[in-house]
Formats: sequence, structure tokens, C-alpha cells
Amino acid sequence: MEGSYHRVTLRRWITDVMVRRGGWVVLATLGLYLWVAPSTIMTGDNADFAAVGAVGGSAHPSGYPLYVMWLRLWSWLPGTPAHAAAVATVMLSAAVIFVLHAACRAWGARPLAASIAVALFATAPIVLRIHTEADVFPLNCLICATVVWLSAAEGPLRGTRRAAVLALIAGLGLAHNLTCVLVAPIGILGFVRGMREANALGRTIALSLGAFVLGLVPYAYLFVAGDTPVSWGSVDSFGELVHHVMRRDYGVFKLSNKGDGLAIGKNIVAFGASVGRAYLWIPALVGVVALGISLVRPHGHEPRSGWIALAASFVLAGPVFAAMFNRDPVNLGLYLVQRFHLQAMMVFAVFVAVGLDRIGTEIEARTGGRYARIAPLLAVASFVIGAALSLPFVARVHTPAVERGLRNMLGSLPPAAIVIGSTDELHFGAGYLQFATGLRPDVTVISAGQLGLSYYRDRLARRTGIVVVKPRDAAEKVTVTVAEQALATGRPVFIDPFQGNIAVAFPTYPYGLVFRVLPRGTALPSIDAIFAMNKLLFERYDFGYSFPGPDDQFATQYHVIYVRTWTAIWSALSPVNHREERAFAQSMIDALSPR
Repeated sequence: MEGSYHRVTLRRWITDVMVRRGGWVVLATLGLYLWVAPSTIMTGDNADFAAVGAVGGSAHPSGYPLYVMWLRLWSWLPGTPAHAAAVATVMLSAAVIFVLHAACRAWGARPLAASIAVALFATAPIVLRIHTEADVFPLNCLICATVVWLSAAEGPLRGTRRAAVLALIAGLGLAHNLTCVLVAPIGILGFVRGMREANALGRTIALSLGAFVLGLVPYAYLFVAGDTPVSWGSVDSFGELVHHVMRRDYGVFKLSNKGDGLAIGKNIVAFGASVGRAYLWIPALVGVVALGISLVRPHGHEPRSGWIALAASFVLAGPVFAAMFNRDPVNLGLYLVQRFHLQAMMVFAVFVAVGLDRIGTEIEARTGGRYARIAPLLAVASFVIGAALSLPFVARVHTPAVERGLRNMLGSLPPAAIVIGSTDELHFGAGYLQFATGLRPDVTVISAGQLGLSYYRDRLARRTGIVVVKPRDAAEKVTVTVAEQALATGRPVFIDPFQGNIAVAFPTYPYGLVFRVLPRGTALPSIDAIFAMNKLLFERYDFGYSFPGPDDQFATQYHVIYVRTWTAIWSALSPVNHREERAFAQSMIDALSPR
């Protein structure tokens, strides 16, 4: 009898955890994400986090100290530093699914509807991509999902505990990413609920204030992170902390210091497309309808004030925030803005779950529950179909093309070379390879975009002796002056394809992914020598991966650069005297072009 009792108890526990609490979705997500997690760097930001996770230091503004500390905690994991950072991030991503499922239930959705909504979110293409590589947004979603869960009328905590834990989460959110403040409407409502439920108001206020301050403690990491080779400077004073946290190197309300200006309409449409695709359009429409209905006829035990606050958080984190983006949502700009859609997409899962629950209740009433046994298959099907539709996209963008390109470039450079470039992929990616993996630390990479930052100029002077000064000629660009000083060191100097000012001021010729820069007045090598040099370089390059298509973002960008090199050589070759060489150059263009 006792053994039978324990078996029944275990069966009930498994049913509770795996079905009612969404445990199967969490485990399925964890397995899928671990399988997809890349072992190479994908983008500039991704390379930055992988590097500081392995080496230490401060990430780019706002520093994201809570996330960097998490990466440092798991830096011992086997494999490449990029894979270790990805696996550490996957742990957070799996926790997002668990908490989001609980949040959907707390807002009145039954387990089946919550499982379907969460499965669709977990397998959405943007989510599957970002939540499996080193990036700040999975922890963003975890923090905000926790706020949504704890703030619900049927949330797990009451009174002082609700208020204090929400205050702690608010502090941690600010110590991670300032965009967490966009769910403030629902967080404030939850905190007010906790205060009203509390018996000892003064004690609750004191505990909440202490919890909030405790949540901000991770910012202290920036003071001890140190000025490592991959760190975005160092923080030695409160003023420097505020400067870094407020992203003043970029602009407080800018996604990038290379913005295109506001594109309000385009970015709102792009946000709508992200949400629609994430929830496979029809469930997304169900969520929109549920949002509207919940404001008029509240669902479950949640009063109208709760639904208004949740809707306000979604609108603020979604279309309102999207309207502020200073990047056009096209190509690489689309990737940048889509990452900021994730927070609102996660909040929207609650509306999708509630809408599906309303439909499920209606179907049960009409059919007498005849289809109850097969209903769970809908949740499994949602996960399987969502993953099947998203995996081809993720396979295209989770490509080693970016890291291979950087390895090809660094490996082909002469000793002690200097490279001047503009892209985040070059700056952060080379830093990752040089200092987290030990590849070619003798090469100096100068980021043209950071020459305006005092910490970077000081670091450059210490490590290379190059002192950035204002050009004597007002028409001359700072990058030209830096190139002049780099050439004066006697070291070989190269530029990426985006340094037009330098290319106009000095003789240059293509050298693989970069261009060699020669002192003024120096004769260029013959086209035959340039052809032979690049043919040898490309024979040594590693192209052991599936080539990208025309819209595969960063991988496509690198192949465009490969093609640009051979296009320049093809144009310089004589159609009469270099027929074979032109044919070879054309074959390289055809072979390397995105397709």
C-alpha cells in the first residue's frame, strides 16, 4: 500500500510539474536551445559579451553588469568562450519559459493555453536566435516576465513579500538593462498591491527600499572590472558610472551612434511584423482581440486596472519604444531593432494565452469536452511546428561566417600589423579572438568609431604610441591623421572597406578582406603582383561552411566584402593581357557571392 501511495504521489507531482506548470515546455526549450547554441561569435555585441565573459571588464554602455557577472560565473564551461557564453545564456532563456508560463497562469490562462502561447514564443525565429547566443535580452525577458508574474492579482506572493521582491527585481532590472523600466506600469501596480496587502506599512517600505538598493549592487562590479584589453574603458568615479550607464557615448535615447534618423512608421510596422510572425499570425490576432476584450471584460480574477497596466506595459515596450529607434529596419538595421522587440513580444504572450483560453472554454462548452484528451497535442504541435518553421532561419544566421572571416583576416596579416576599421564586428570580434582565444595578439585593431572617446584615445596611446590629435588641416579627417601616425611607426597598416577618407589620401590596394595602406608617394605593386597575392591569400582562407543568402545579415556582409576584393581586381586586370586572370577573378566572384 505504501509503495502504491508513493507511486501515485510521484505521478501527481510529475503531472503537476510537467503539465500544469509547463515543465515539458521548459525541458523541450532547454534541449532545443542547447542544440542550437553556437560555438562561434555571431555579431559585434555577441562578440563583446563573449569576450568580457571570458576575460573580464566592462561591456559596451550601459555595461550590463548583472549579465556580465552571470557570464563570468559560467566562464569555466568547456568549449569555446563563445559557446560557454551561449550556454550560460540558454540557462536564462529556459528560466524565461518557466516564469512566463507561470505568469500566463497567474493572469487567468489555464495550463494548456499557457503552454501553447509560451511554446510559440520560445520557438519564434527572433527568440530562437537571440535566446541561444550571448546577448542581454534573455535576461531582460526573465526580469520582465518575473515582474508580470509577481504583479498579477493571483501572483505567488502577497503583502510585504510581494512589494519587497518586486523592489528587488526592479533594482536588478536597472542593474542589467535600462529598457526593463518599460514594464513599469505593471510593476508599479504590483508594488501598490503589495503595499495595500501589507499589515505593517512602515516595515514594508523599509524592506522594499533596502531590496531595491540591494538590486542595484551589481553596478559595483563596474568599479572592479578593470581596464582589460576587451573592456569599454574603466569606471573610477560616480560621474564615470553615470556616464557609462546612461550610454552617453552613444546618446541616451539612441540605439546606435551610427543612426539613420527616426523612421517611426517603418519601425512600428516592423514591430507588428515581429509580433505577428512570433505567434504565427492567427494566435497573434487572438492576442490582439483578447487585449481589447480584457480592457472591457476582465478575464479571470484580474480586475480591469491590472489589464490596463499590462496593456500599457506592452504598448510602452512595443510600439512606443519602437517609434524612438534611430535605425531603419532593413538588413542589419532590422536585426538591431528586432532584439528590442523581444521584451514586448514576451508580455504579449499573456494576451495570447488568455485569448486562447477564452476560445478553449467556448469550444468545451459547445462540444461537452469531447476533445479534451487530444487538446494537449495542440501545445506539442505548436512547439514542433514553431521550431520547424524557425530553424532554417536560425541555421542561416547562426553561421561561422563572421568568425571565419575575422580569423581569415587576422591570420593573413603580417606580424605587428595595424588595422583601422569601423564595424562593431571588427572591433569586438577581433578583441574576442585576440584576447579570449589568443589569436594574433600582435595585431593592433583601431576602431575609427571610438576615436572620439577619451578612454579609447588614452588606451591607444599606451599600447601603440599613437596620439590622436586634431588635424592641422580643418578639411582633413581624424582617421587620416591616425593613419599617418600608424604609417610613421613602420608597421604595416591596413584598413577595412569603409575607410574612404584614408583610401583617398593614401595609395591602397586590396589585401583579402582589407586594404593595404602605403605612405604617400609610394608606388603600388603591379596588378599581377596584387592578383597573385590575393590568390594565395584566398587559397589559405577557411570557407568550410554553408554560404549565406542575399539577406542573411552579417554573414552576407562578409561575403560582399570578399566579392568586393575580387571585383576590384577584375576591374584592374586588362581584358587583353589578363584573360585567364580575369576568368579566375570572375569565378571567385561567382563562387563567393551570396546566393
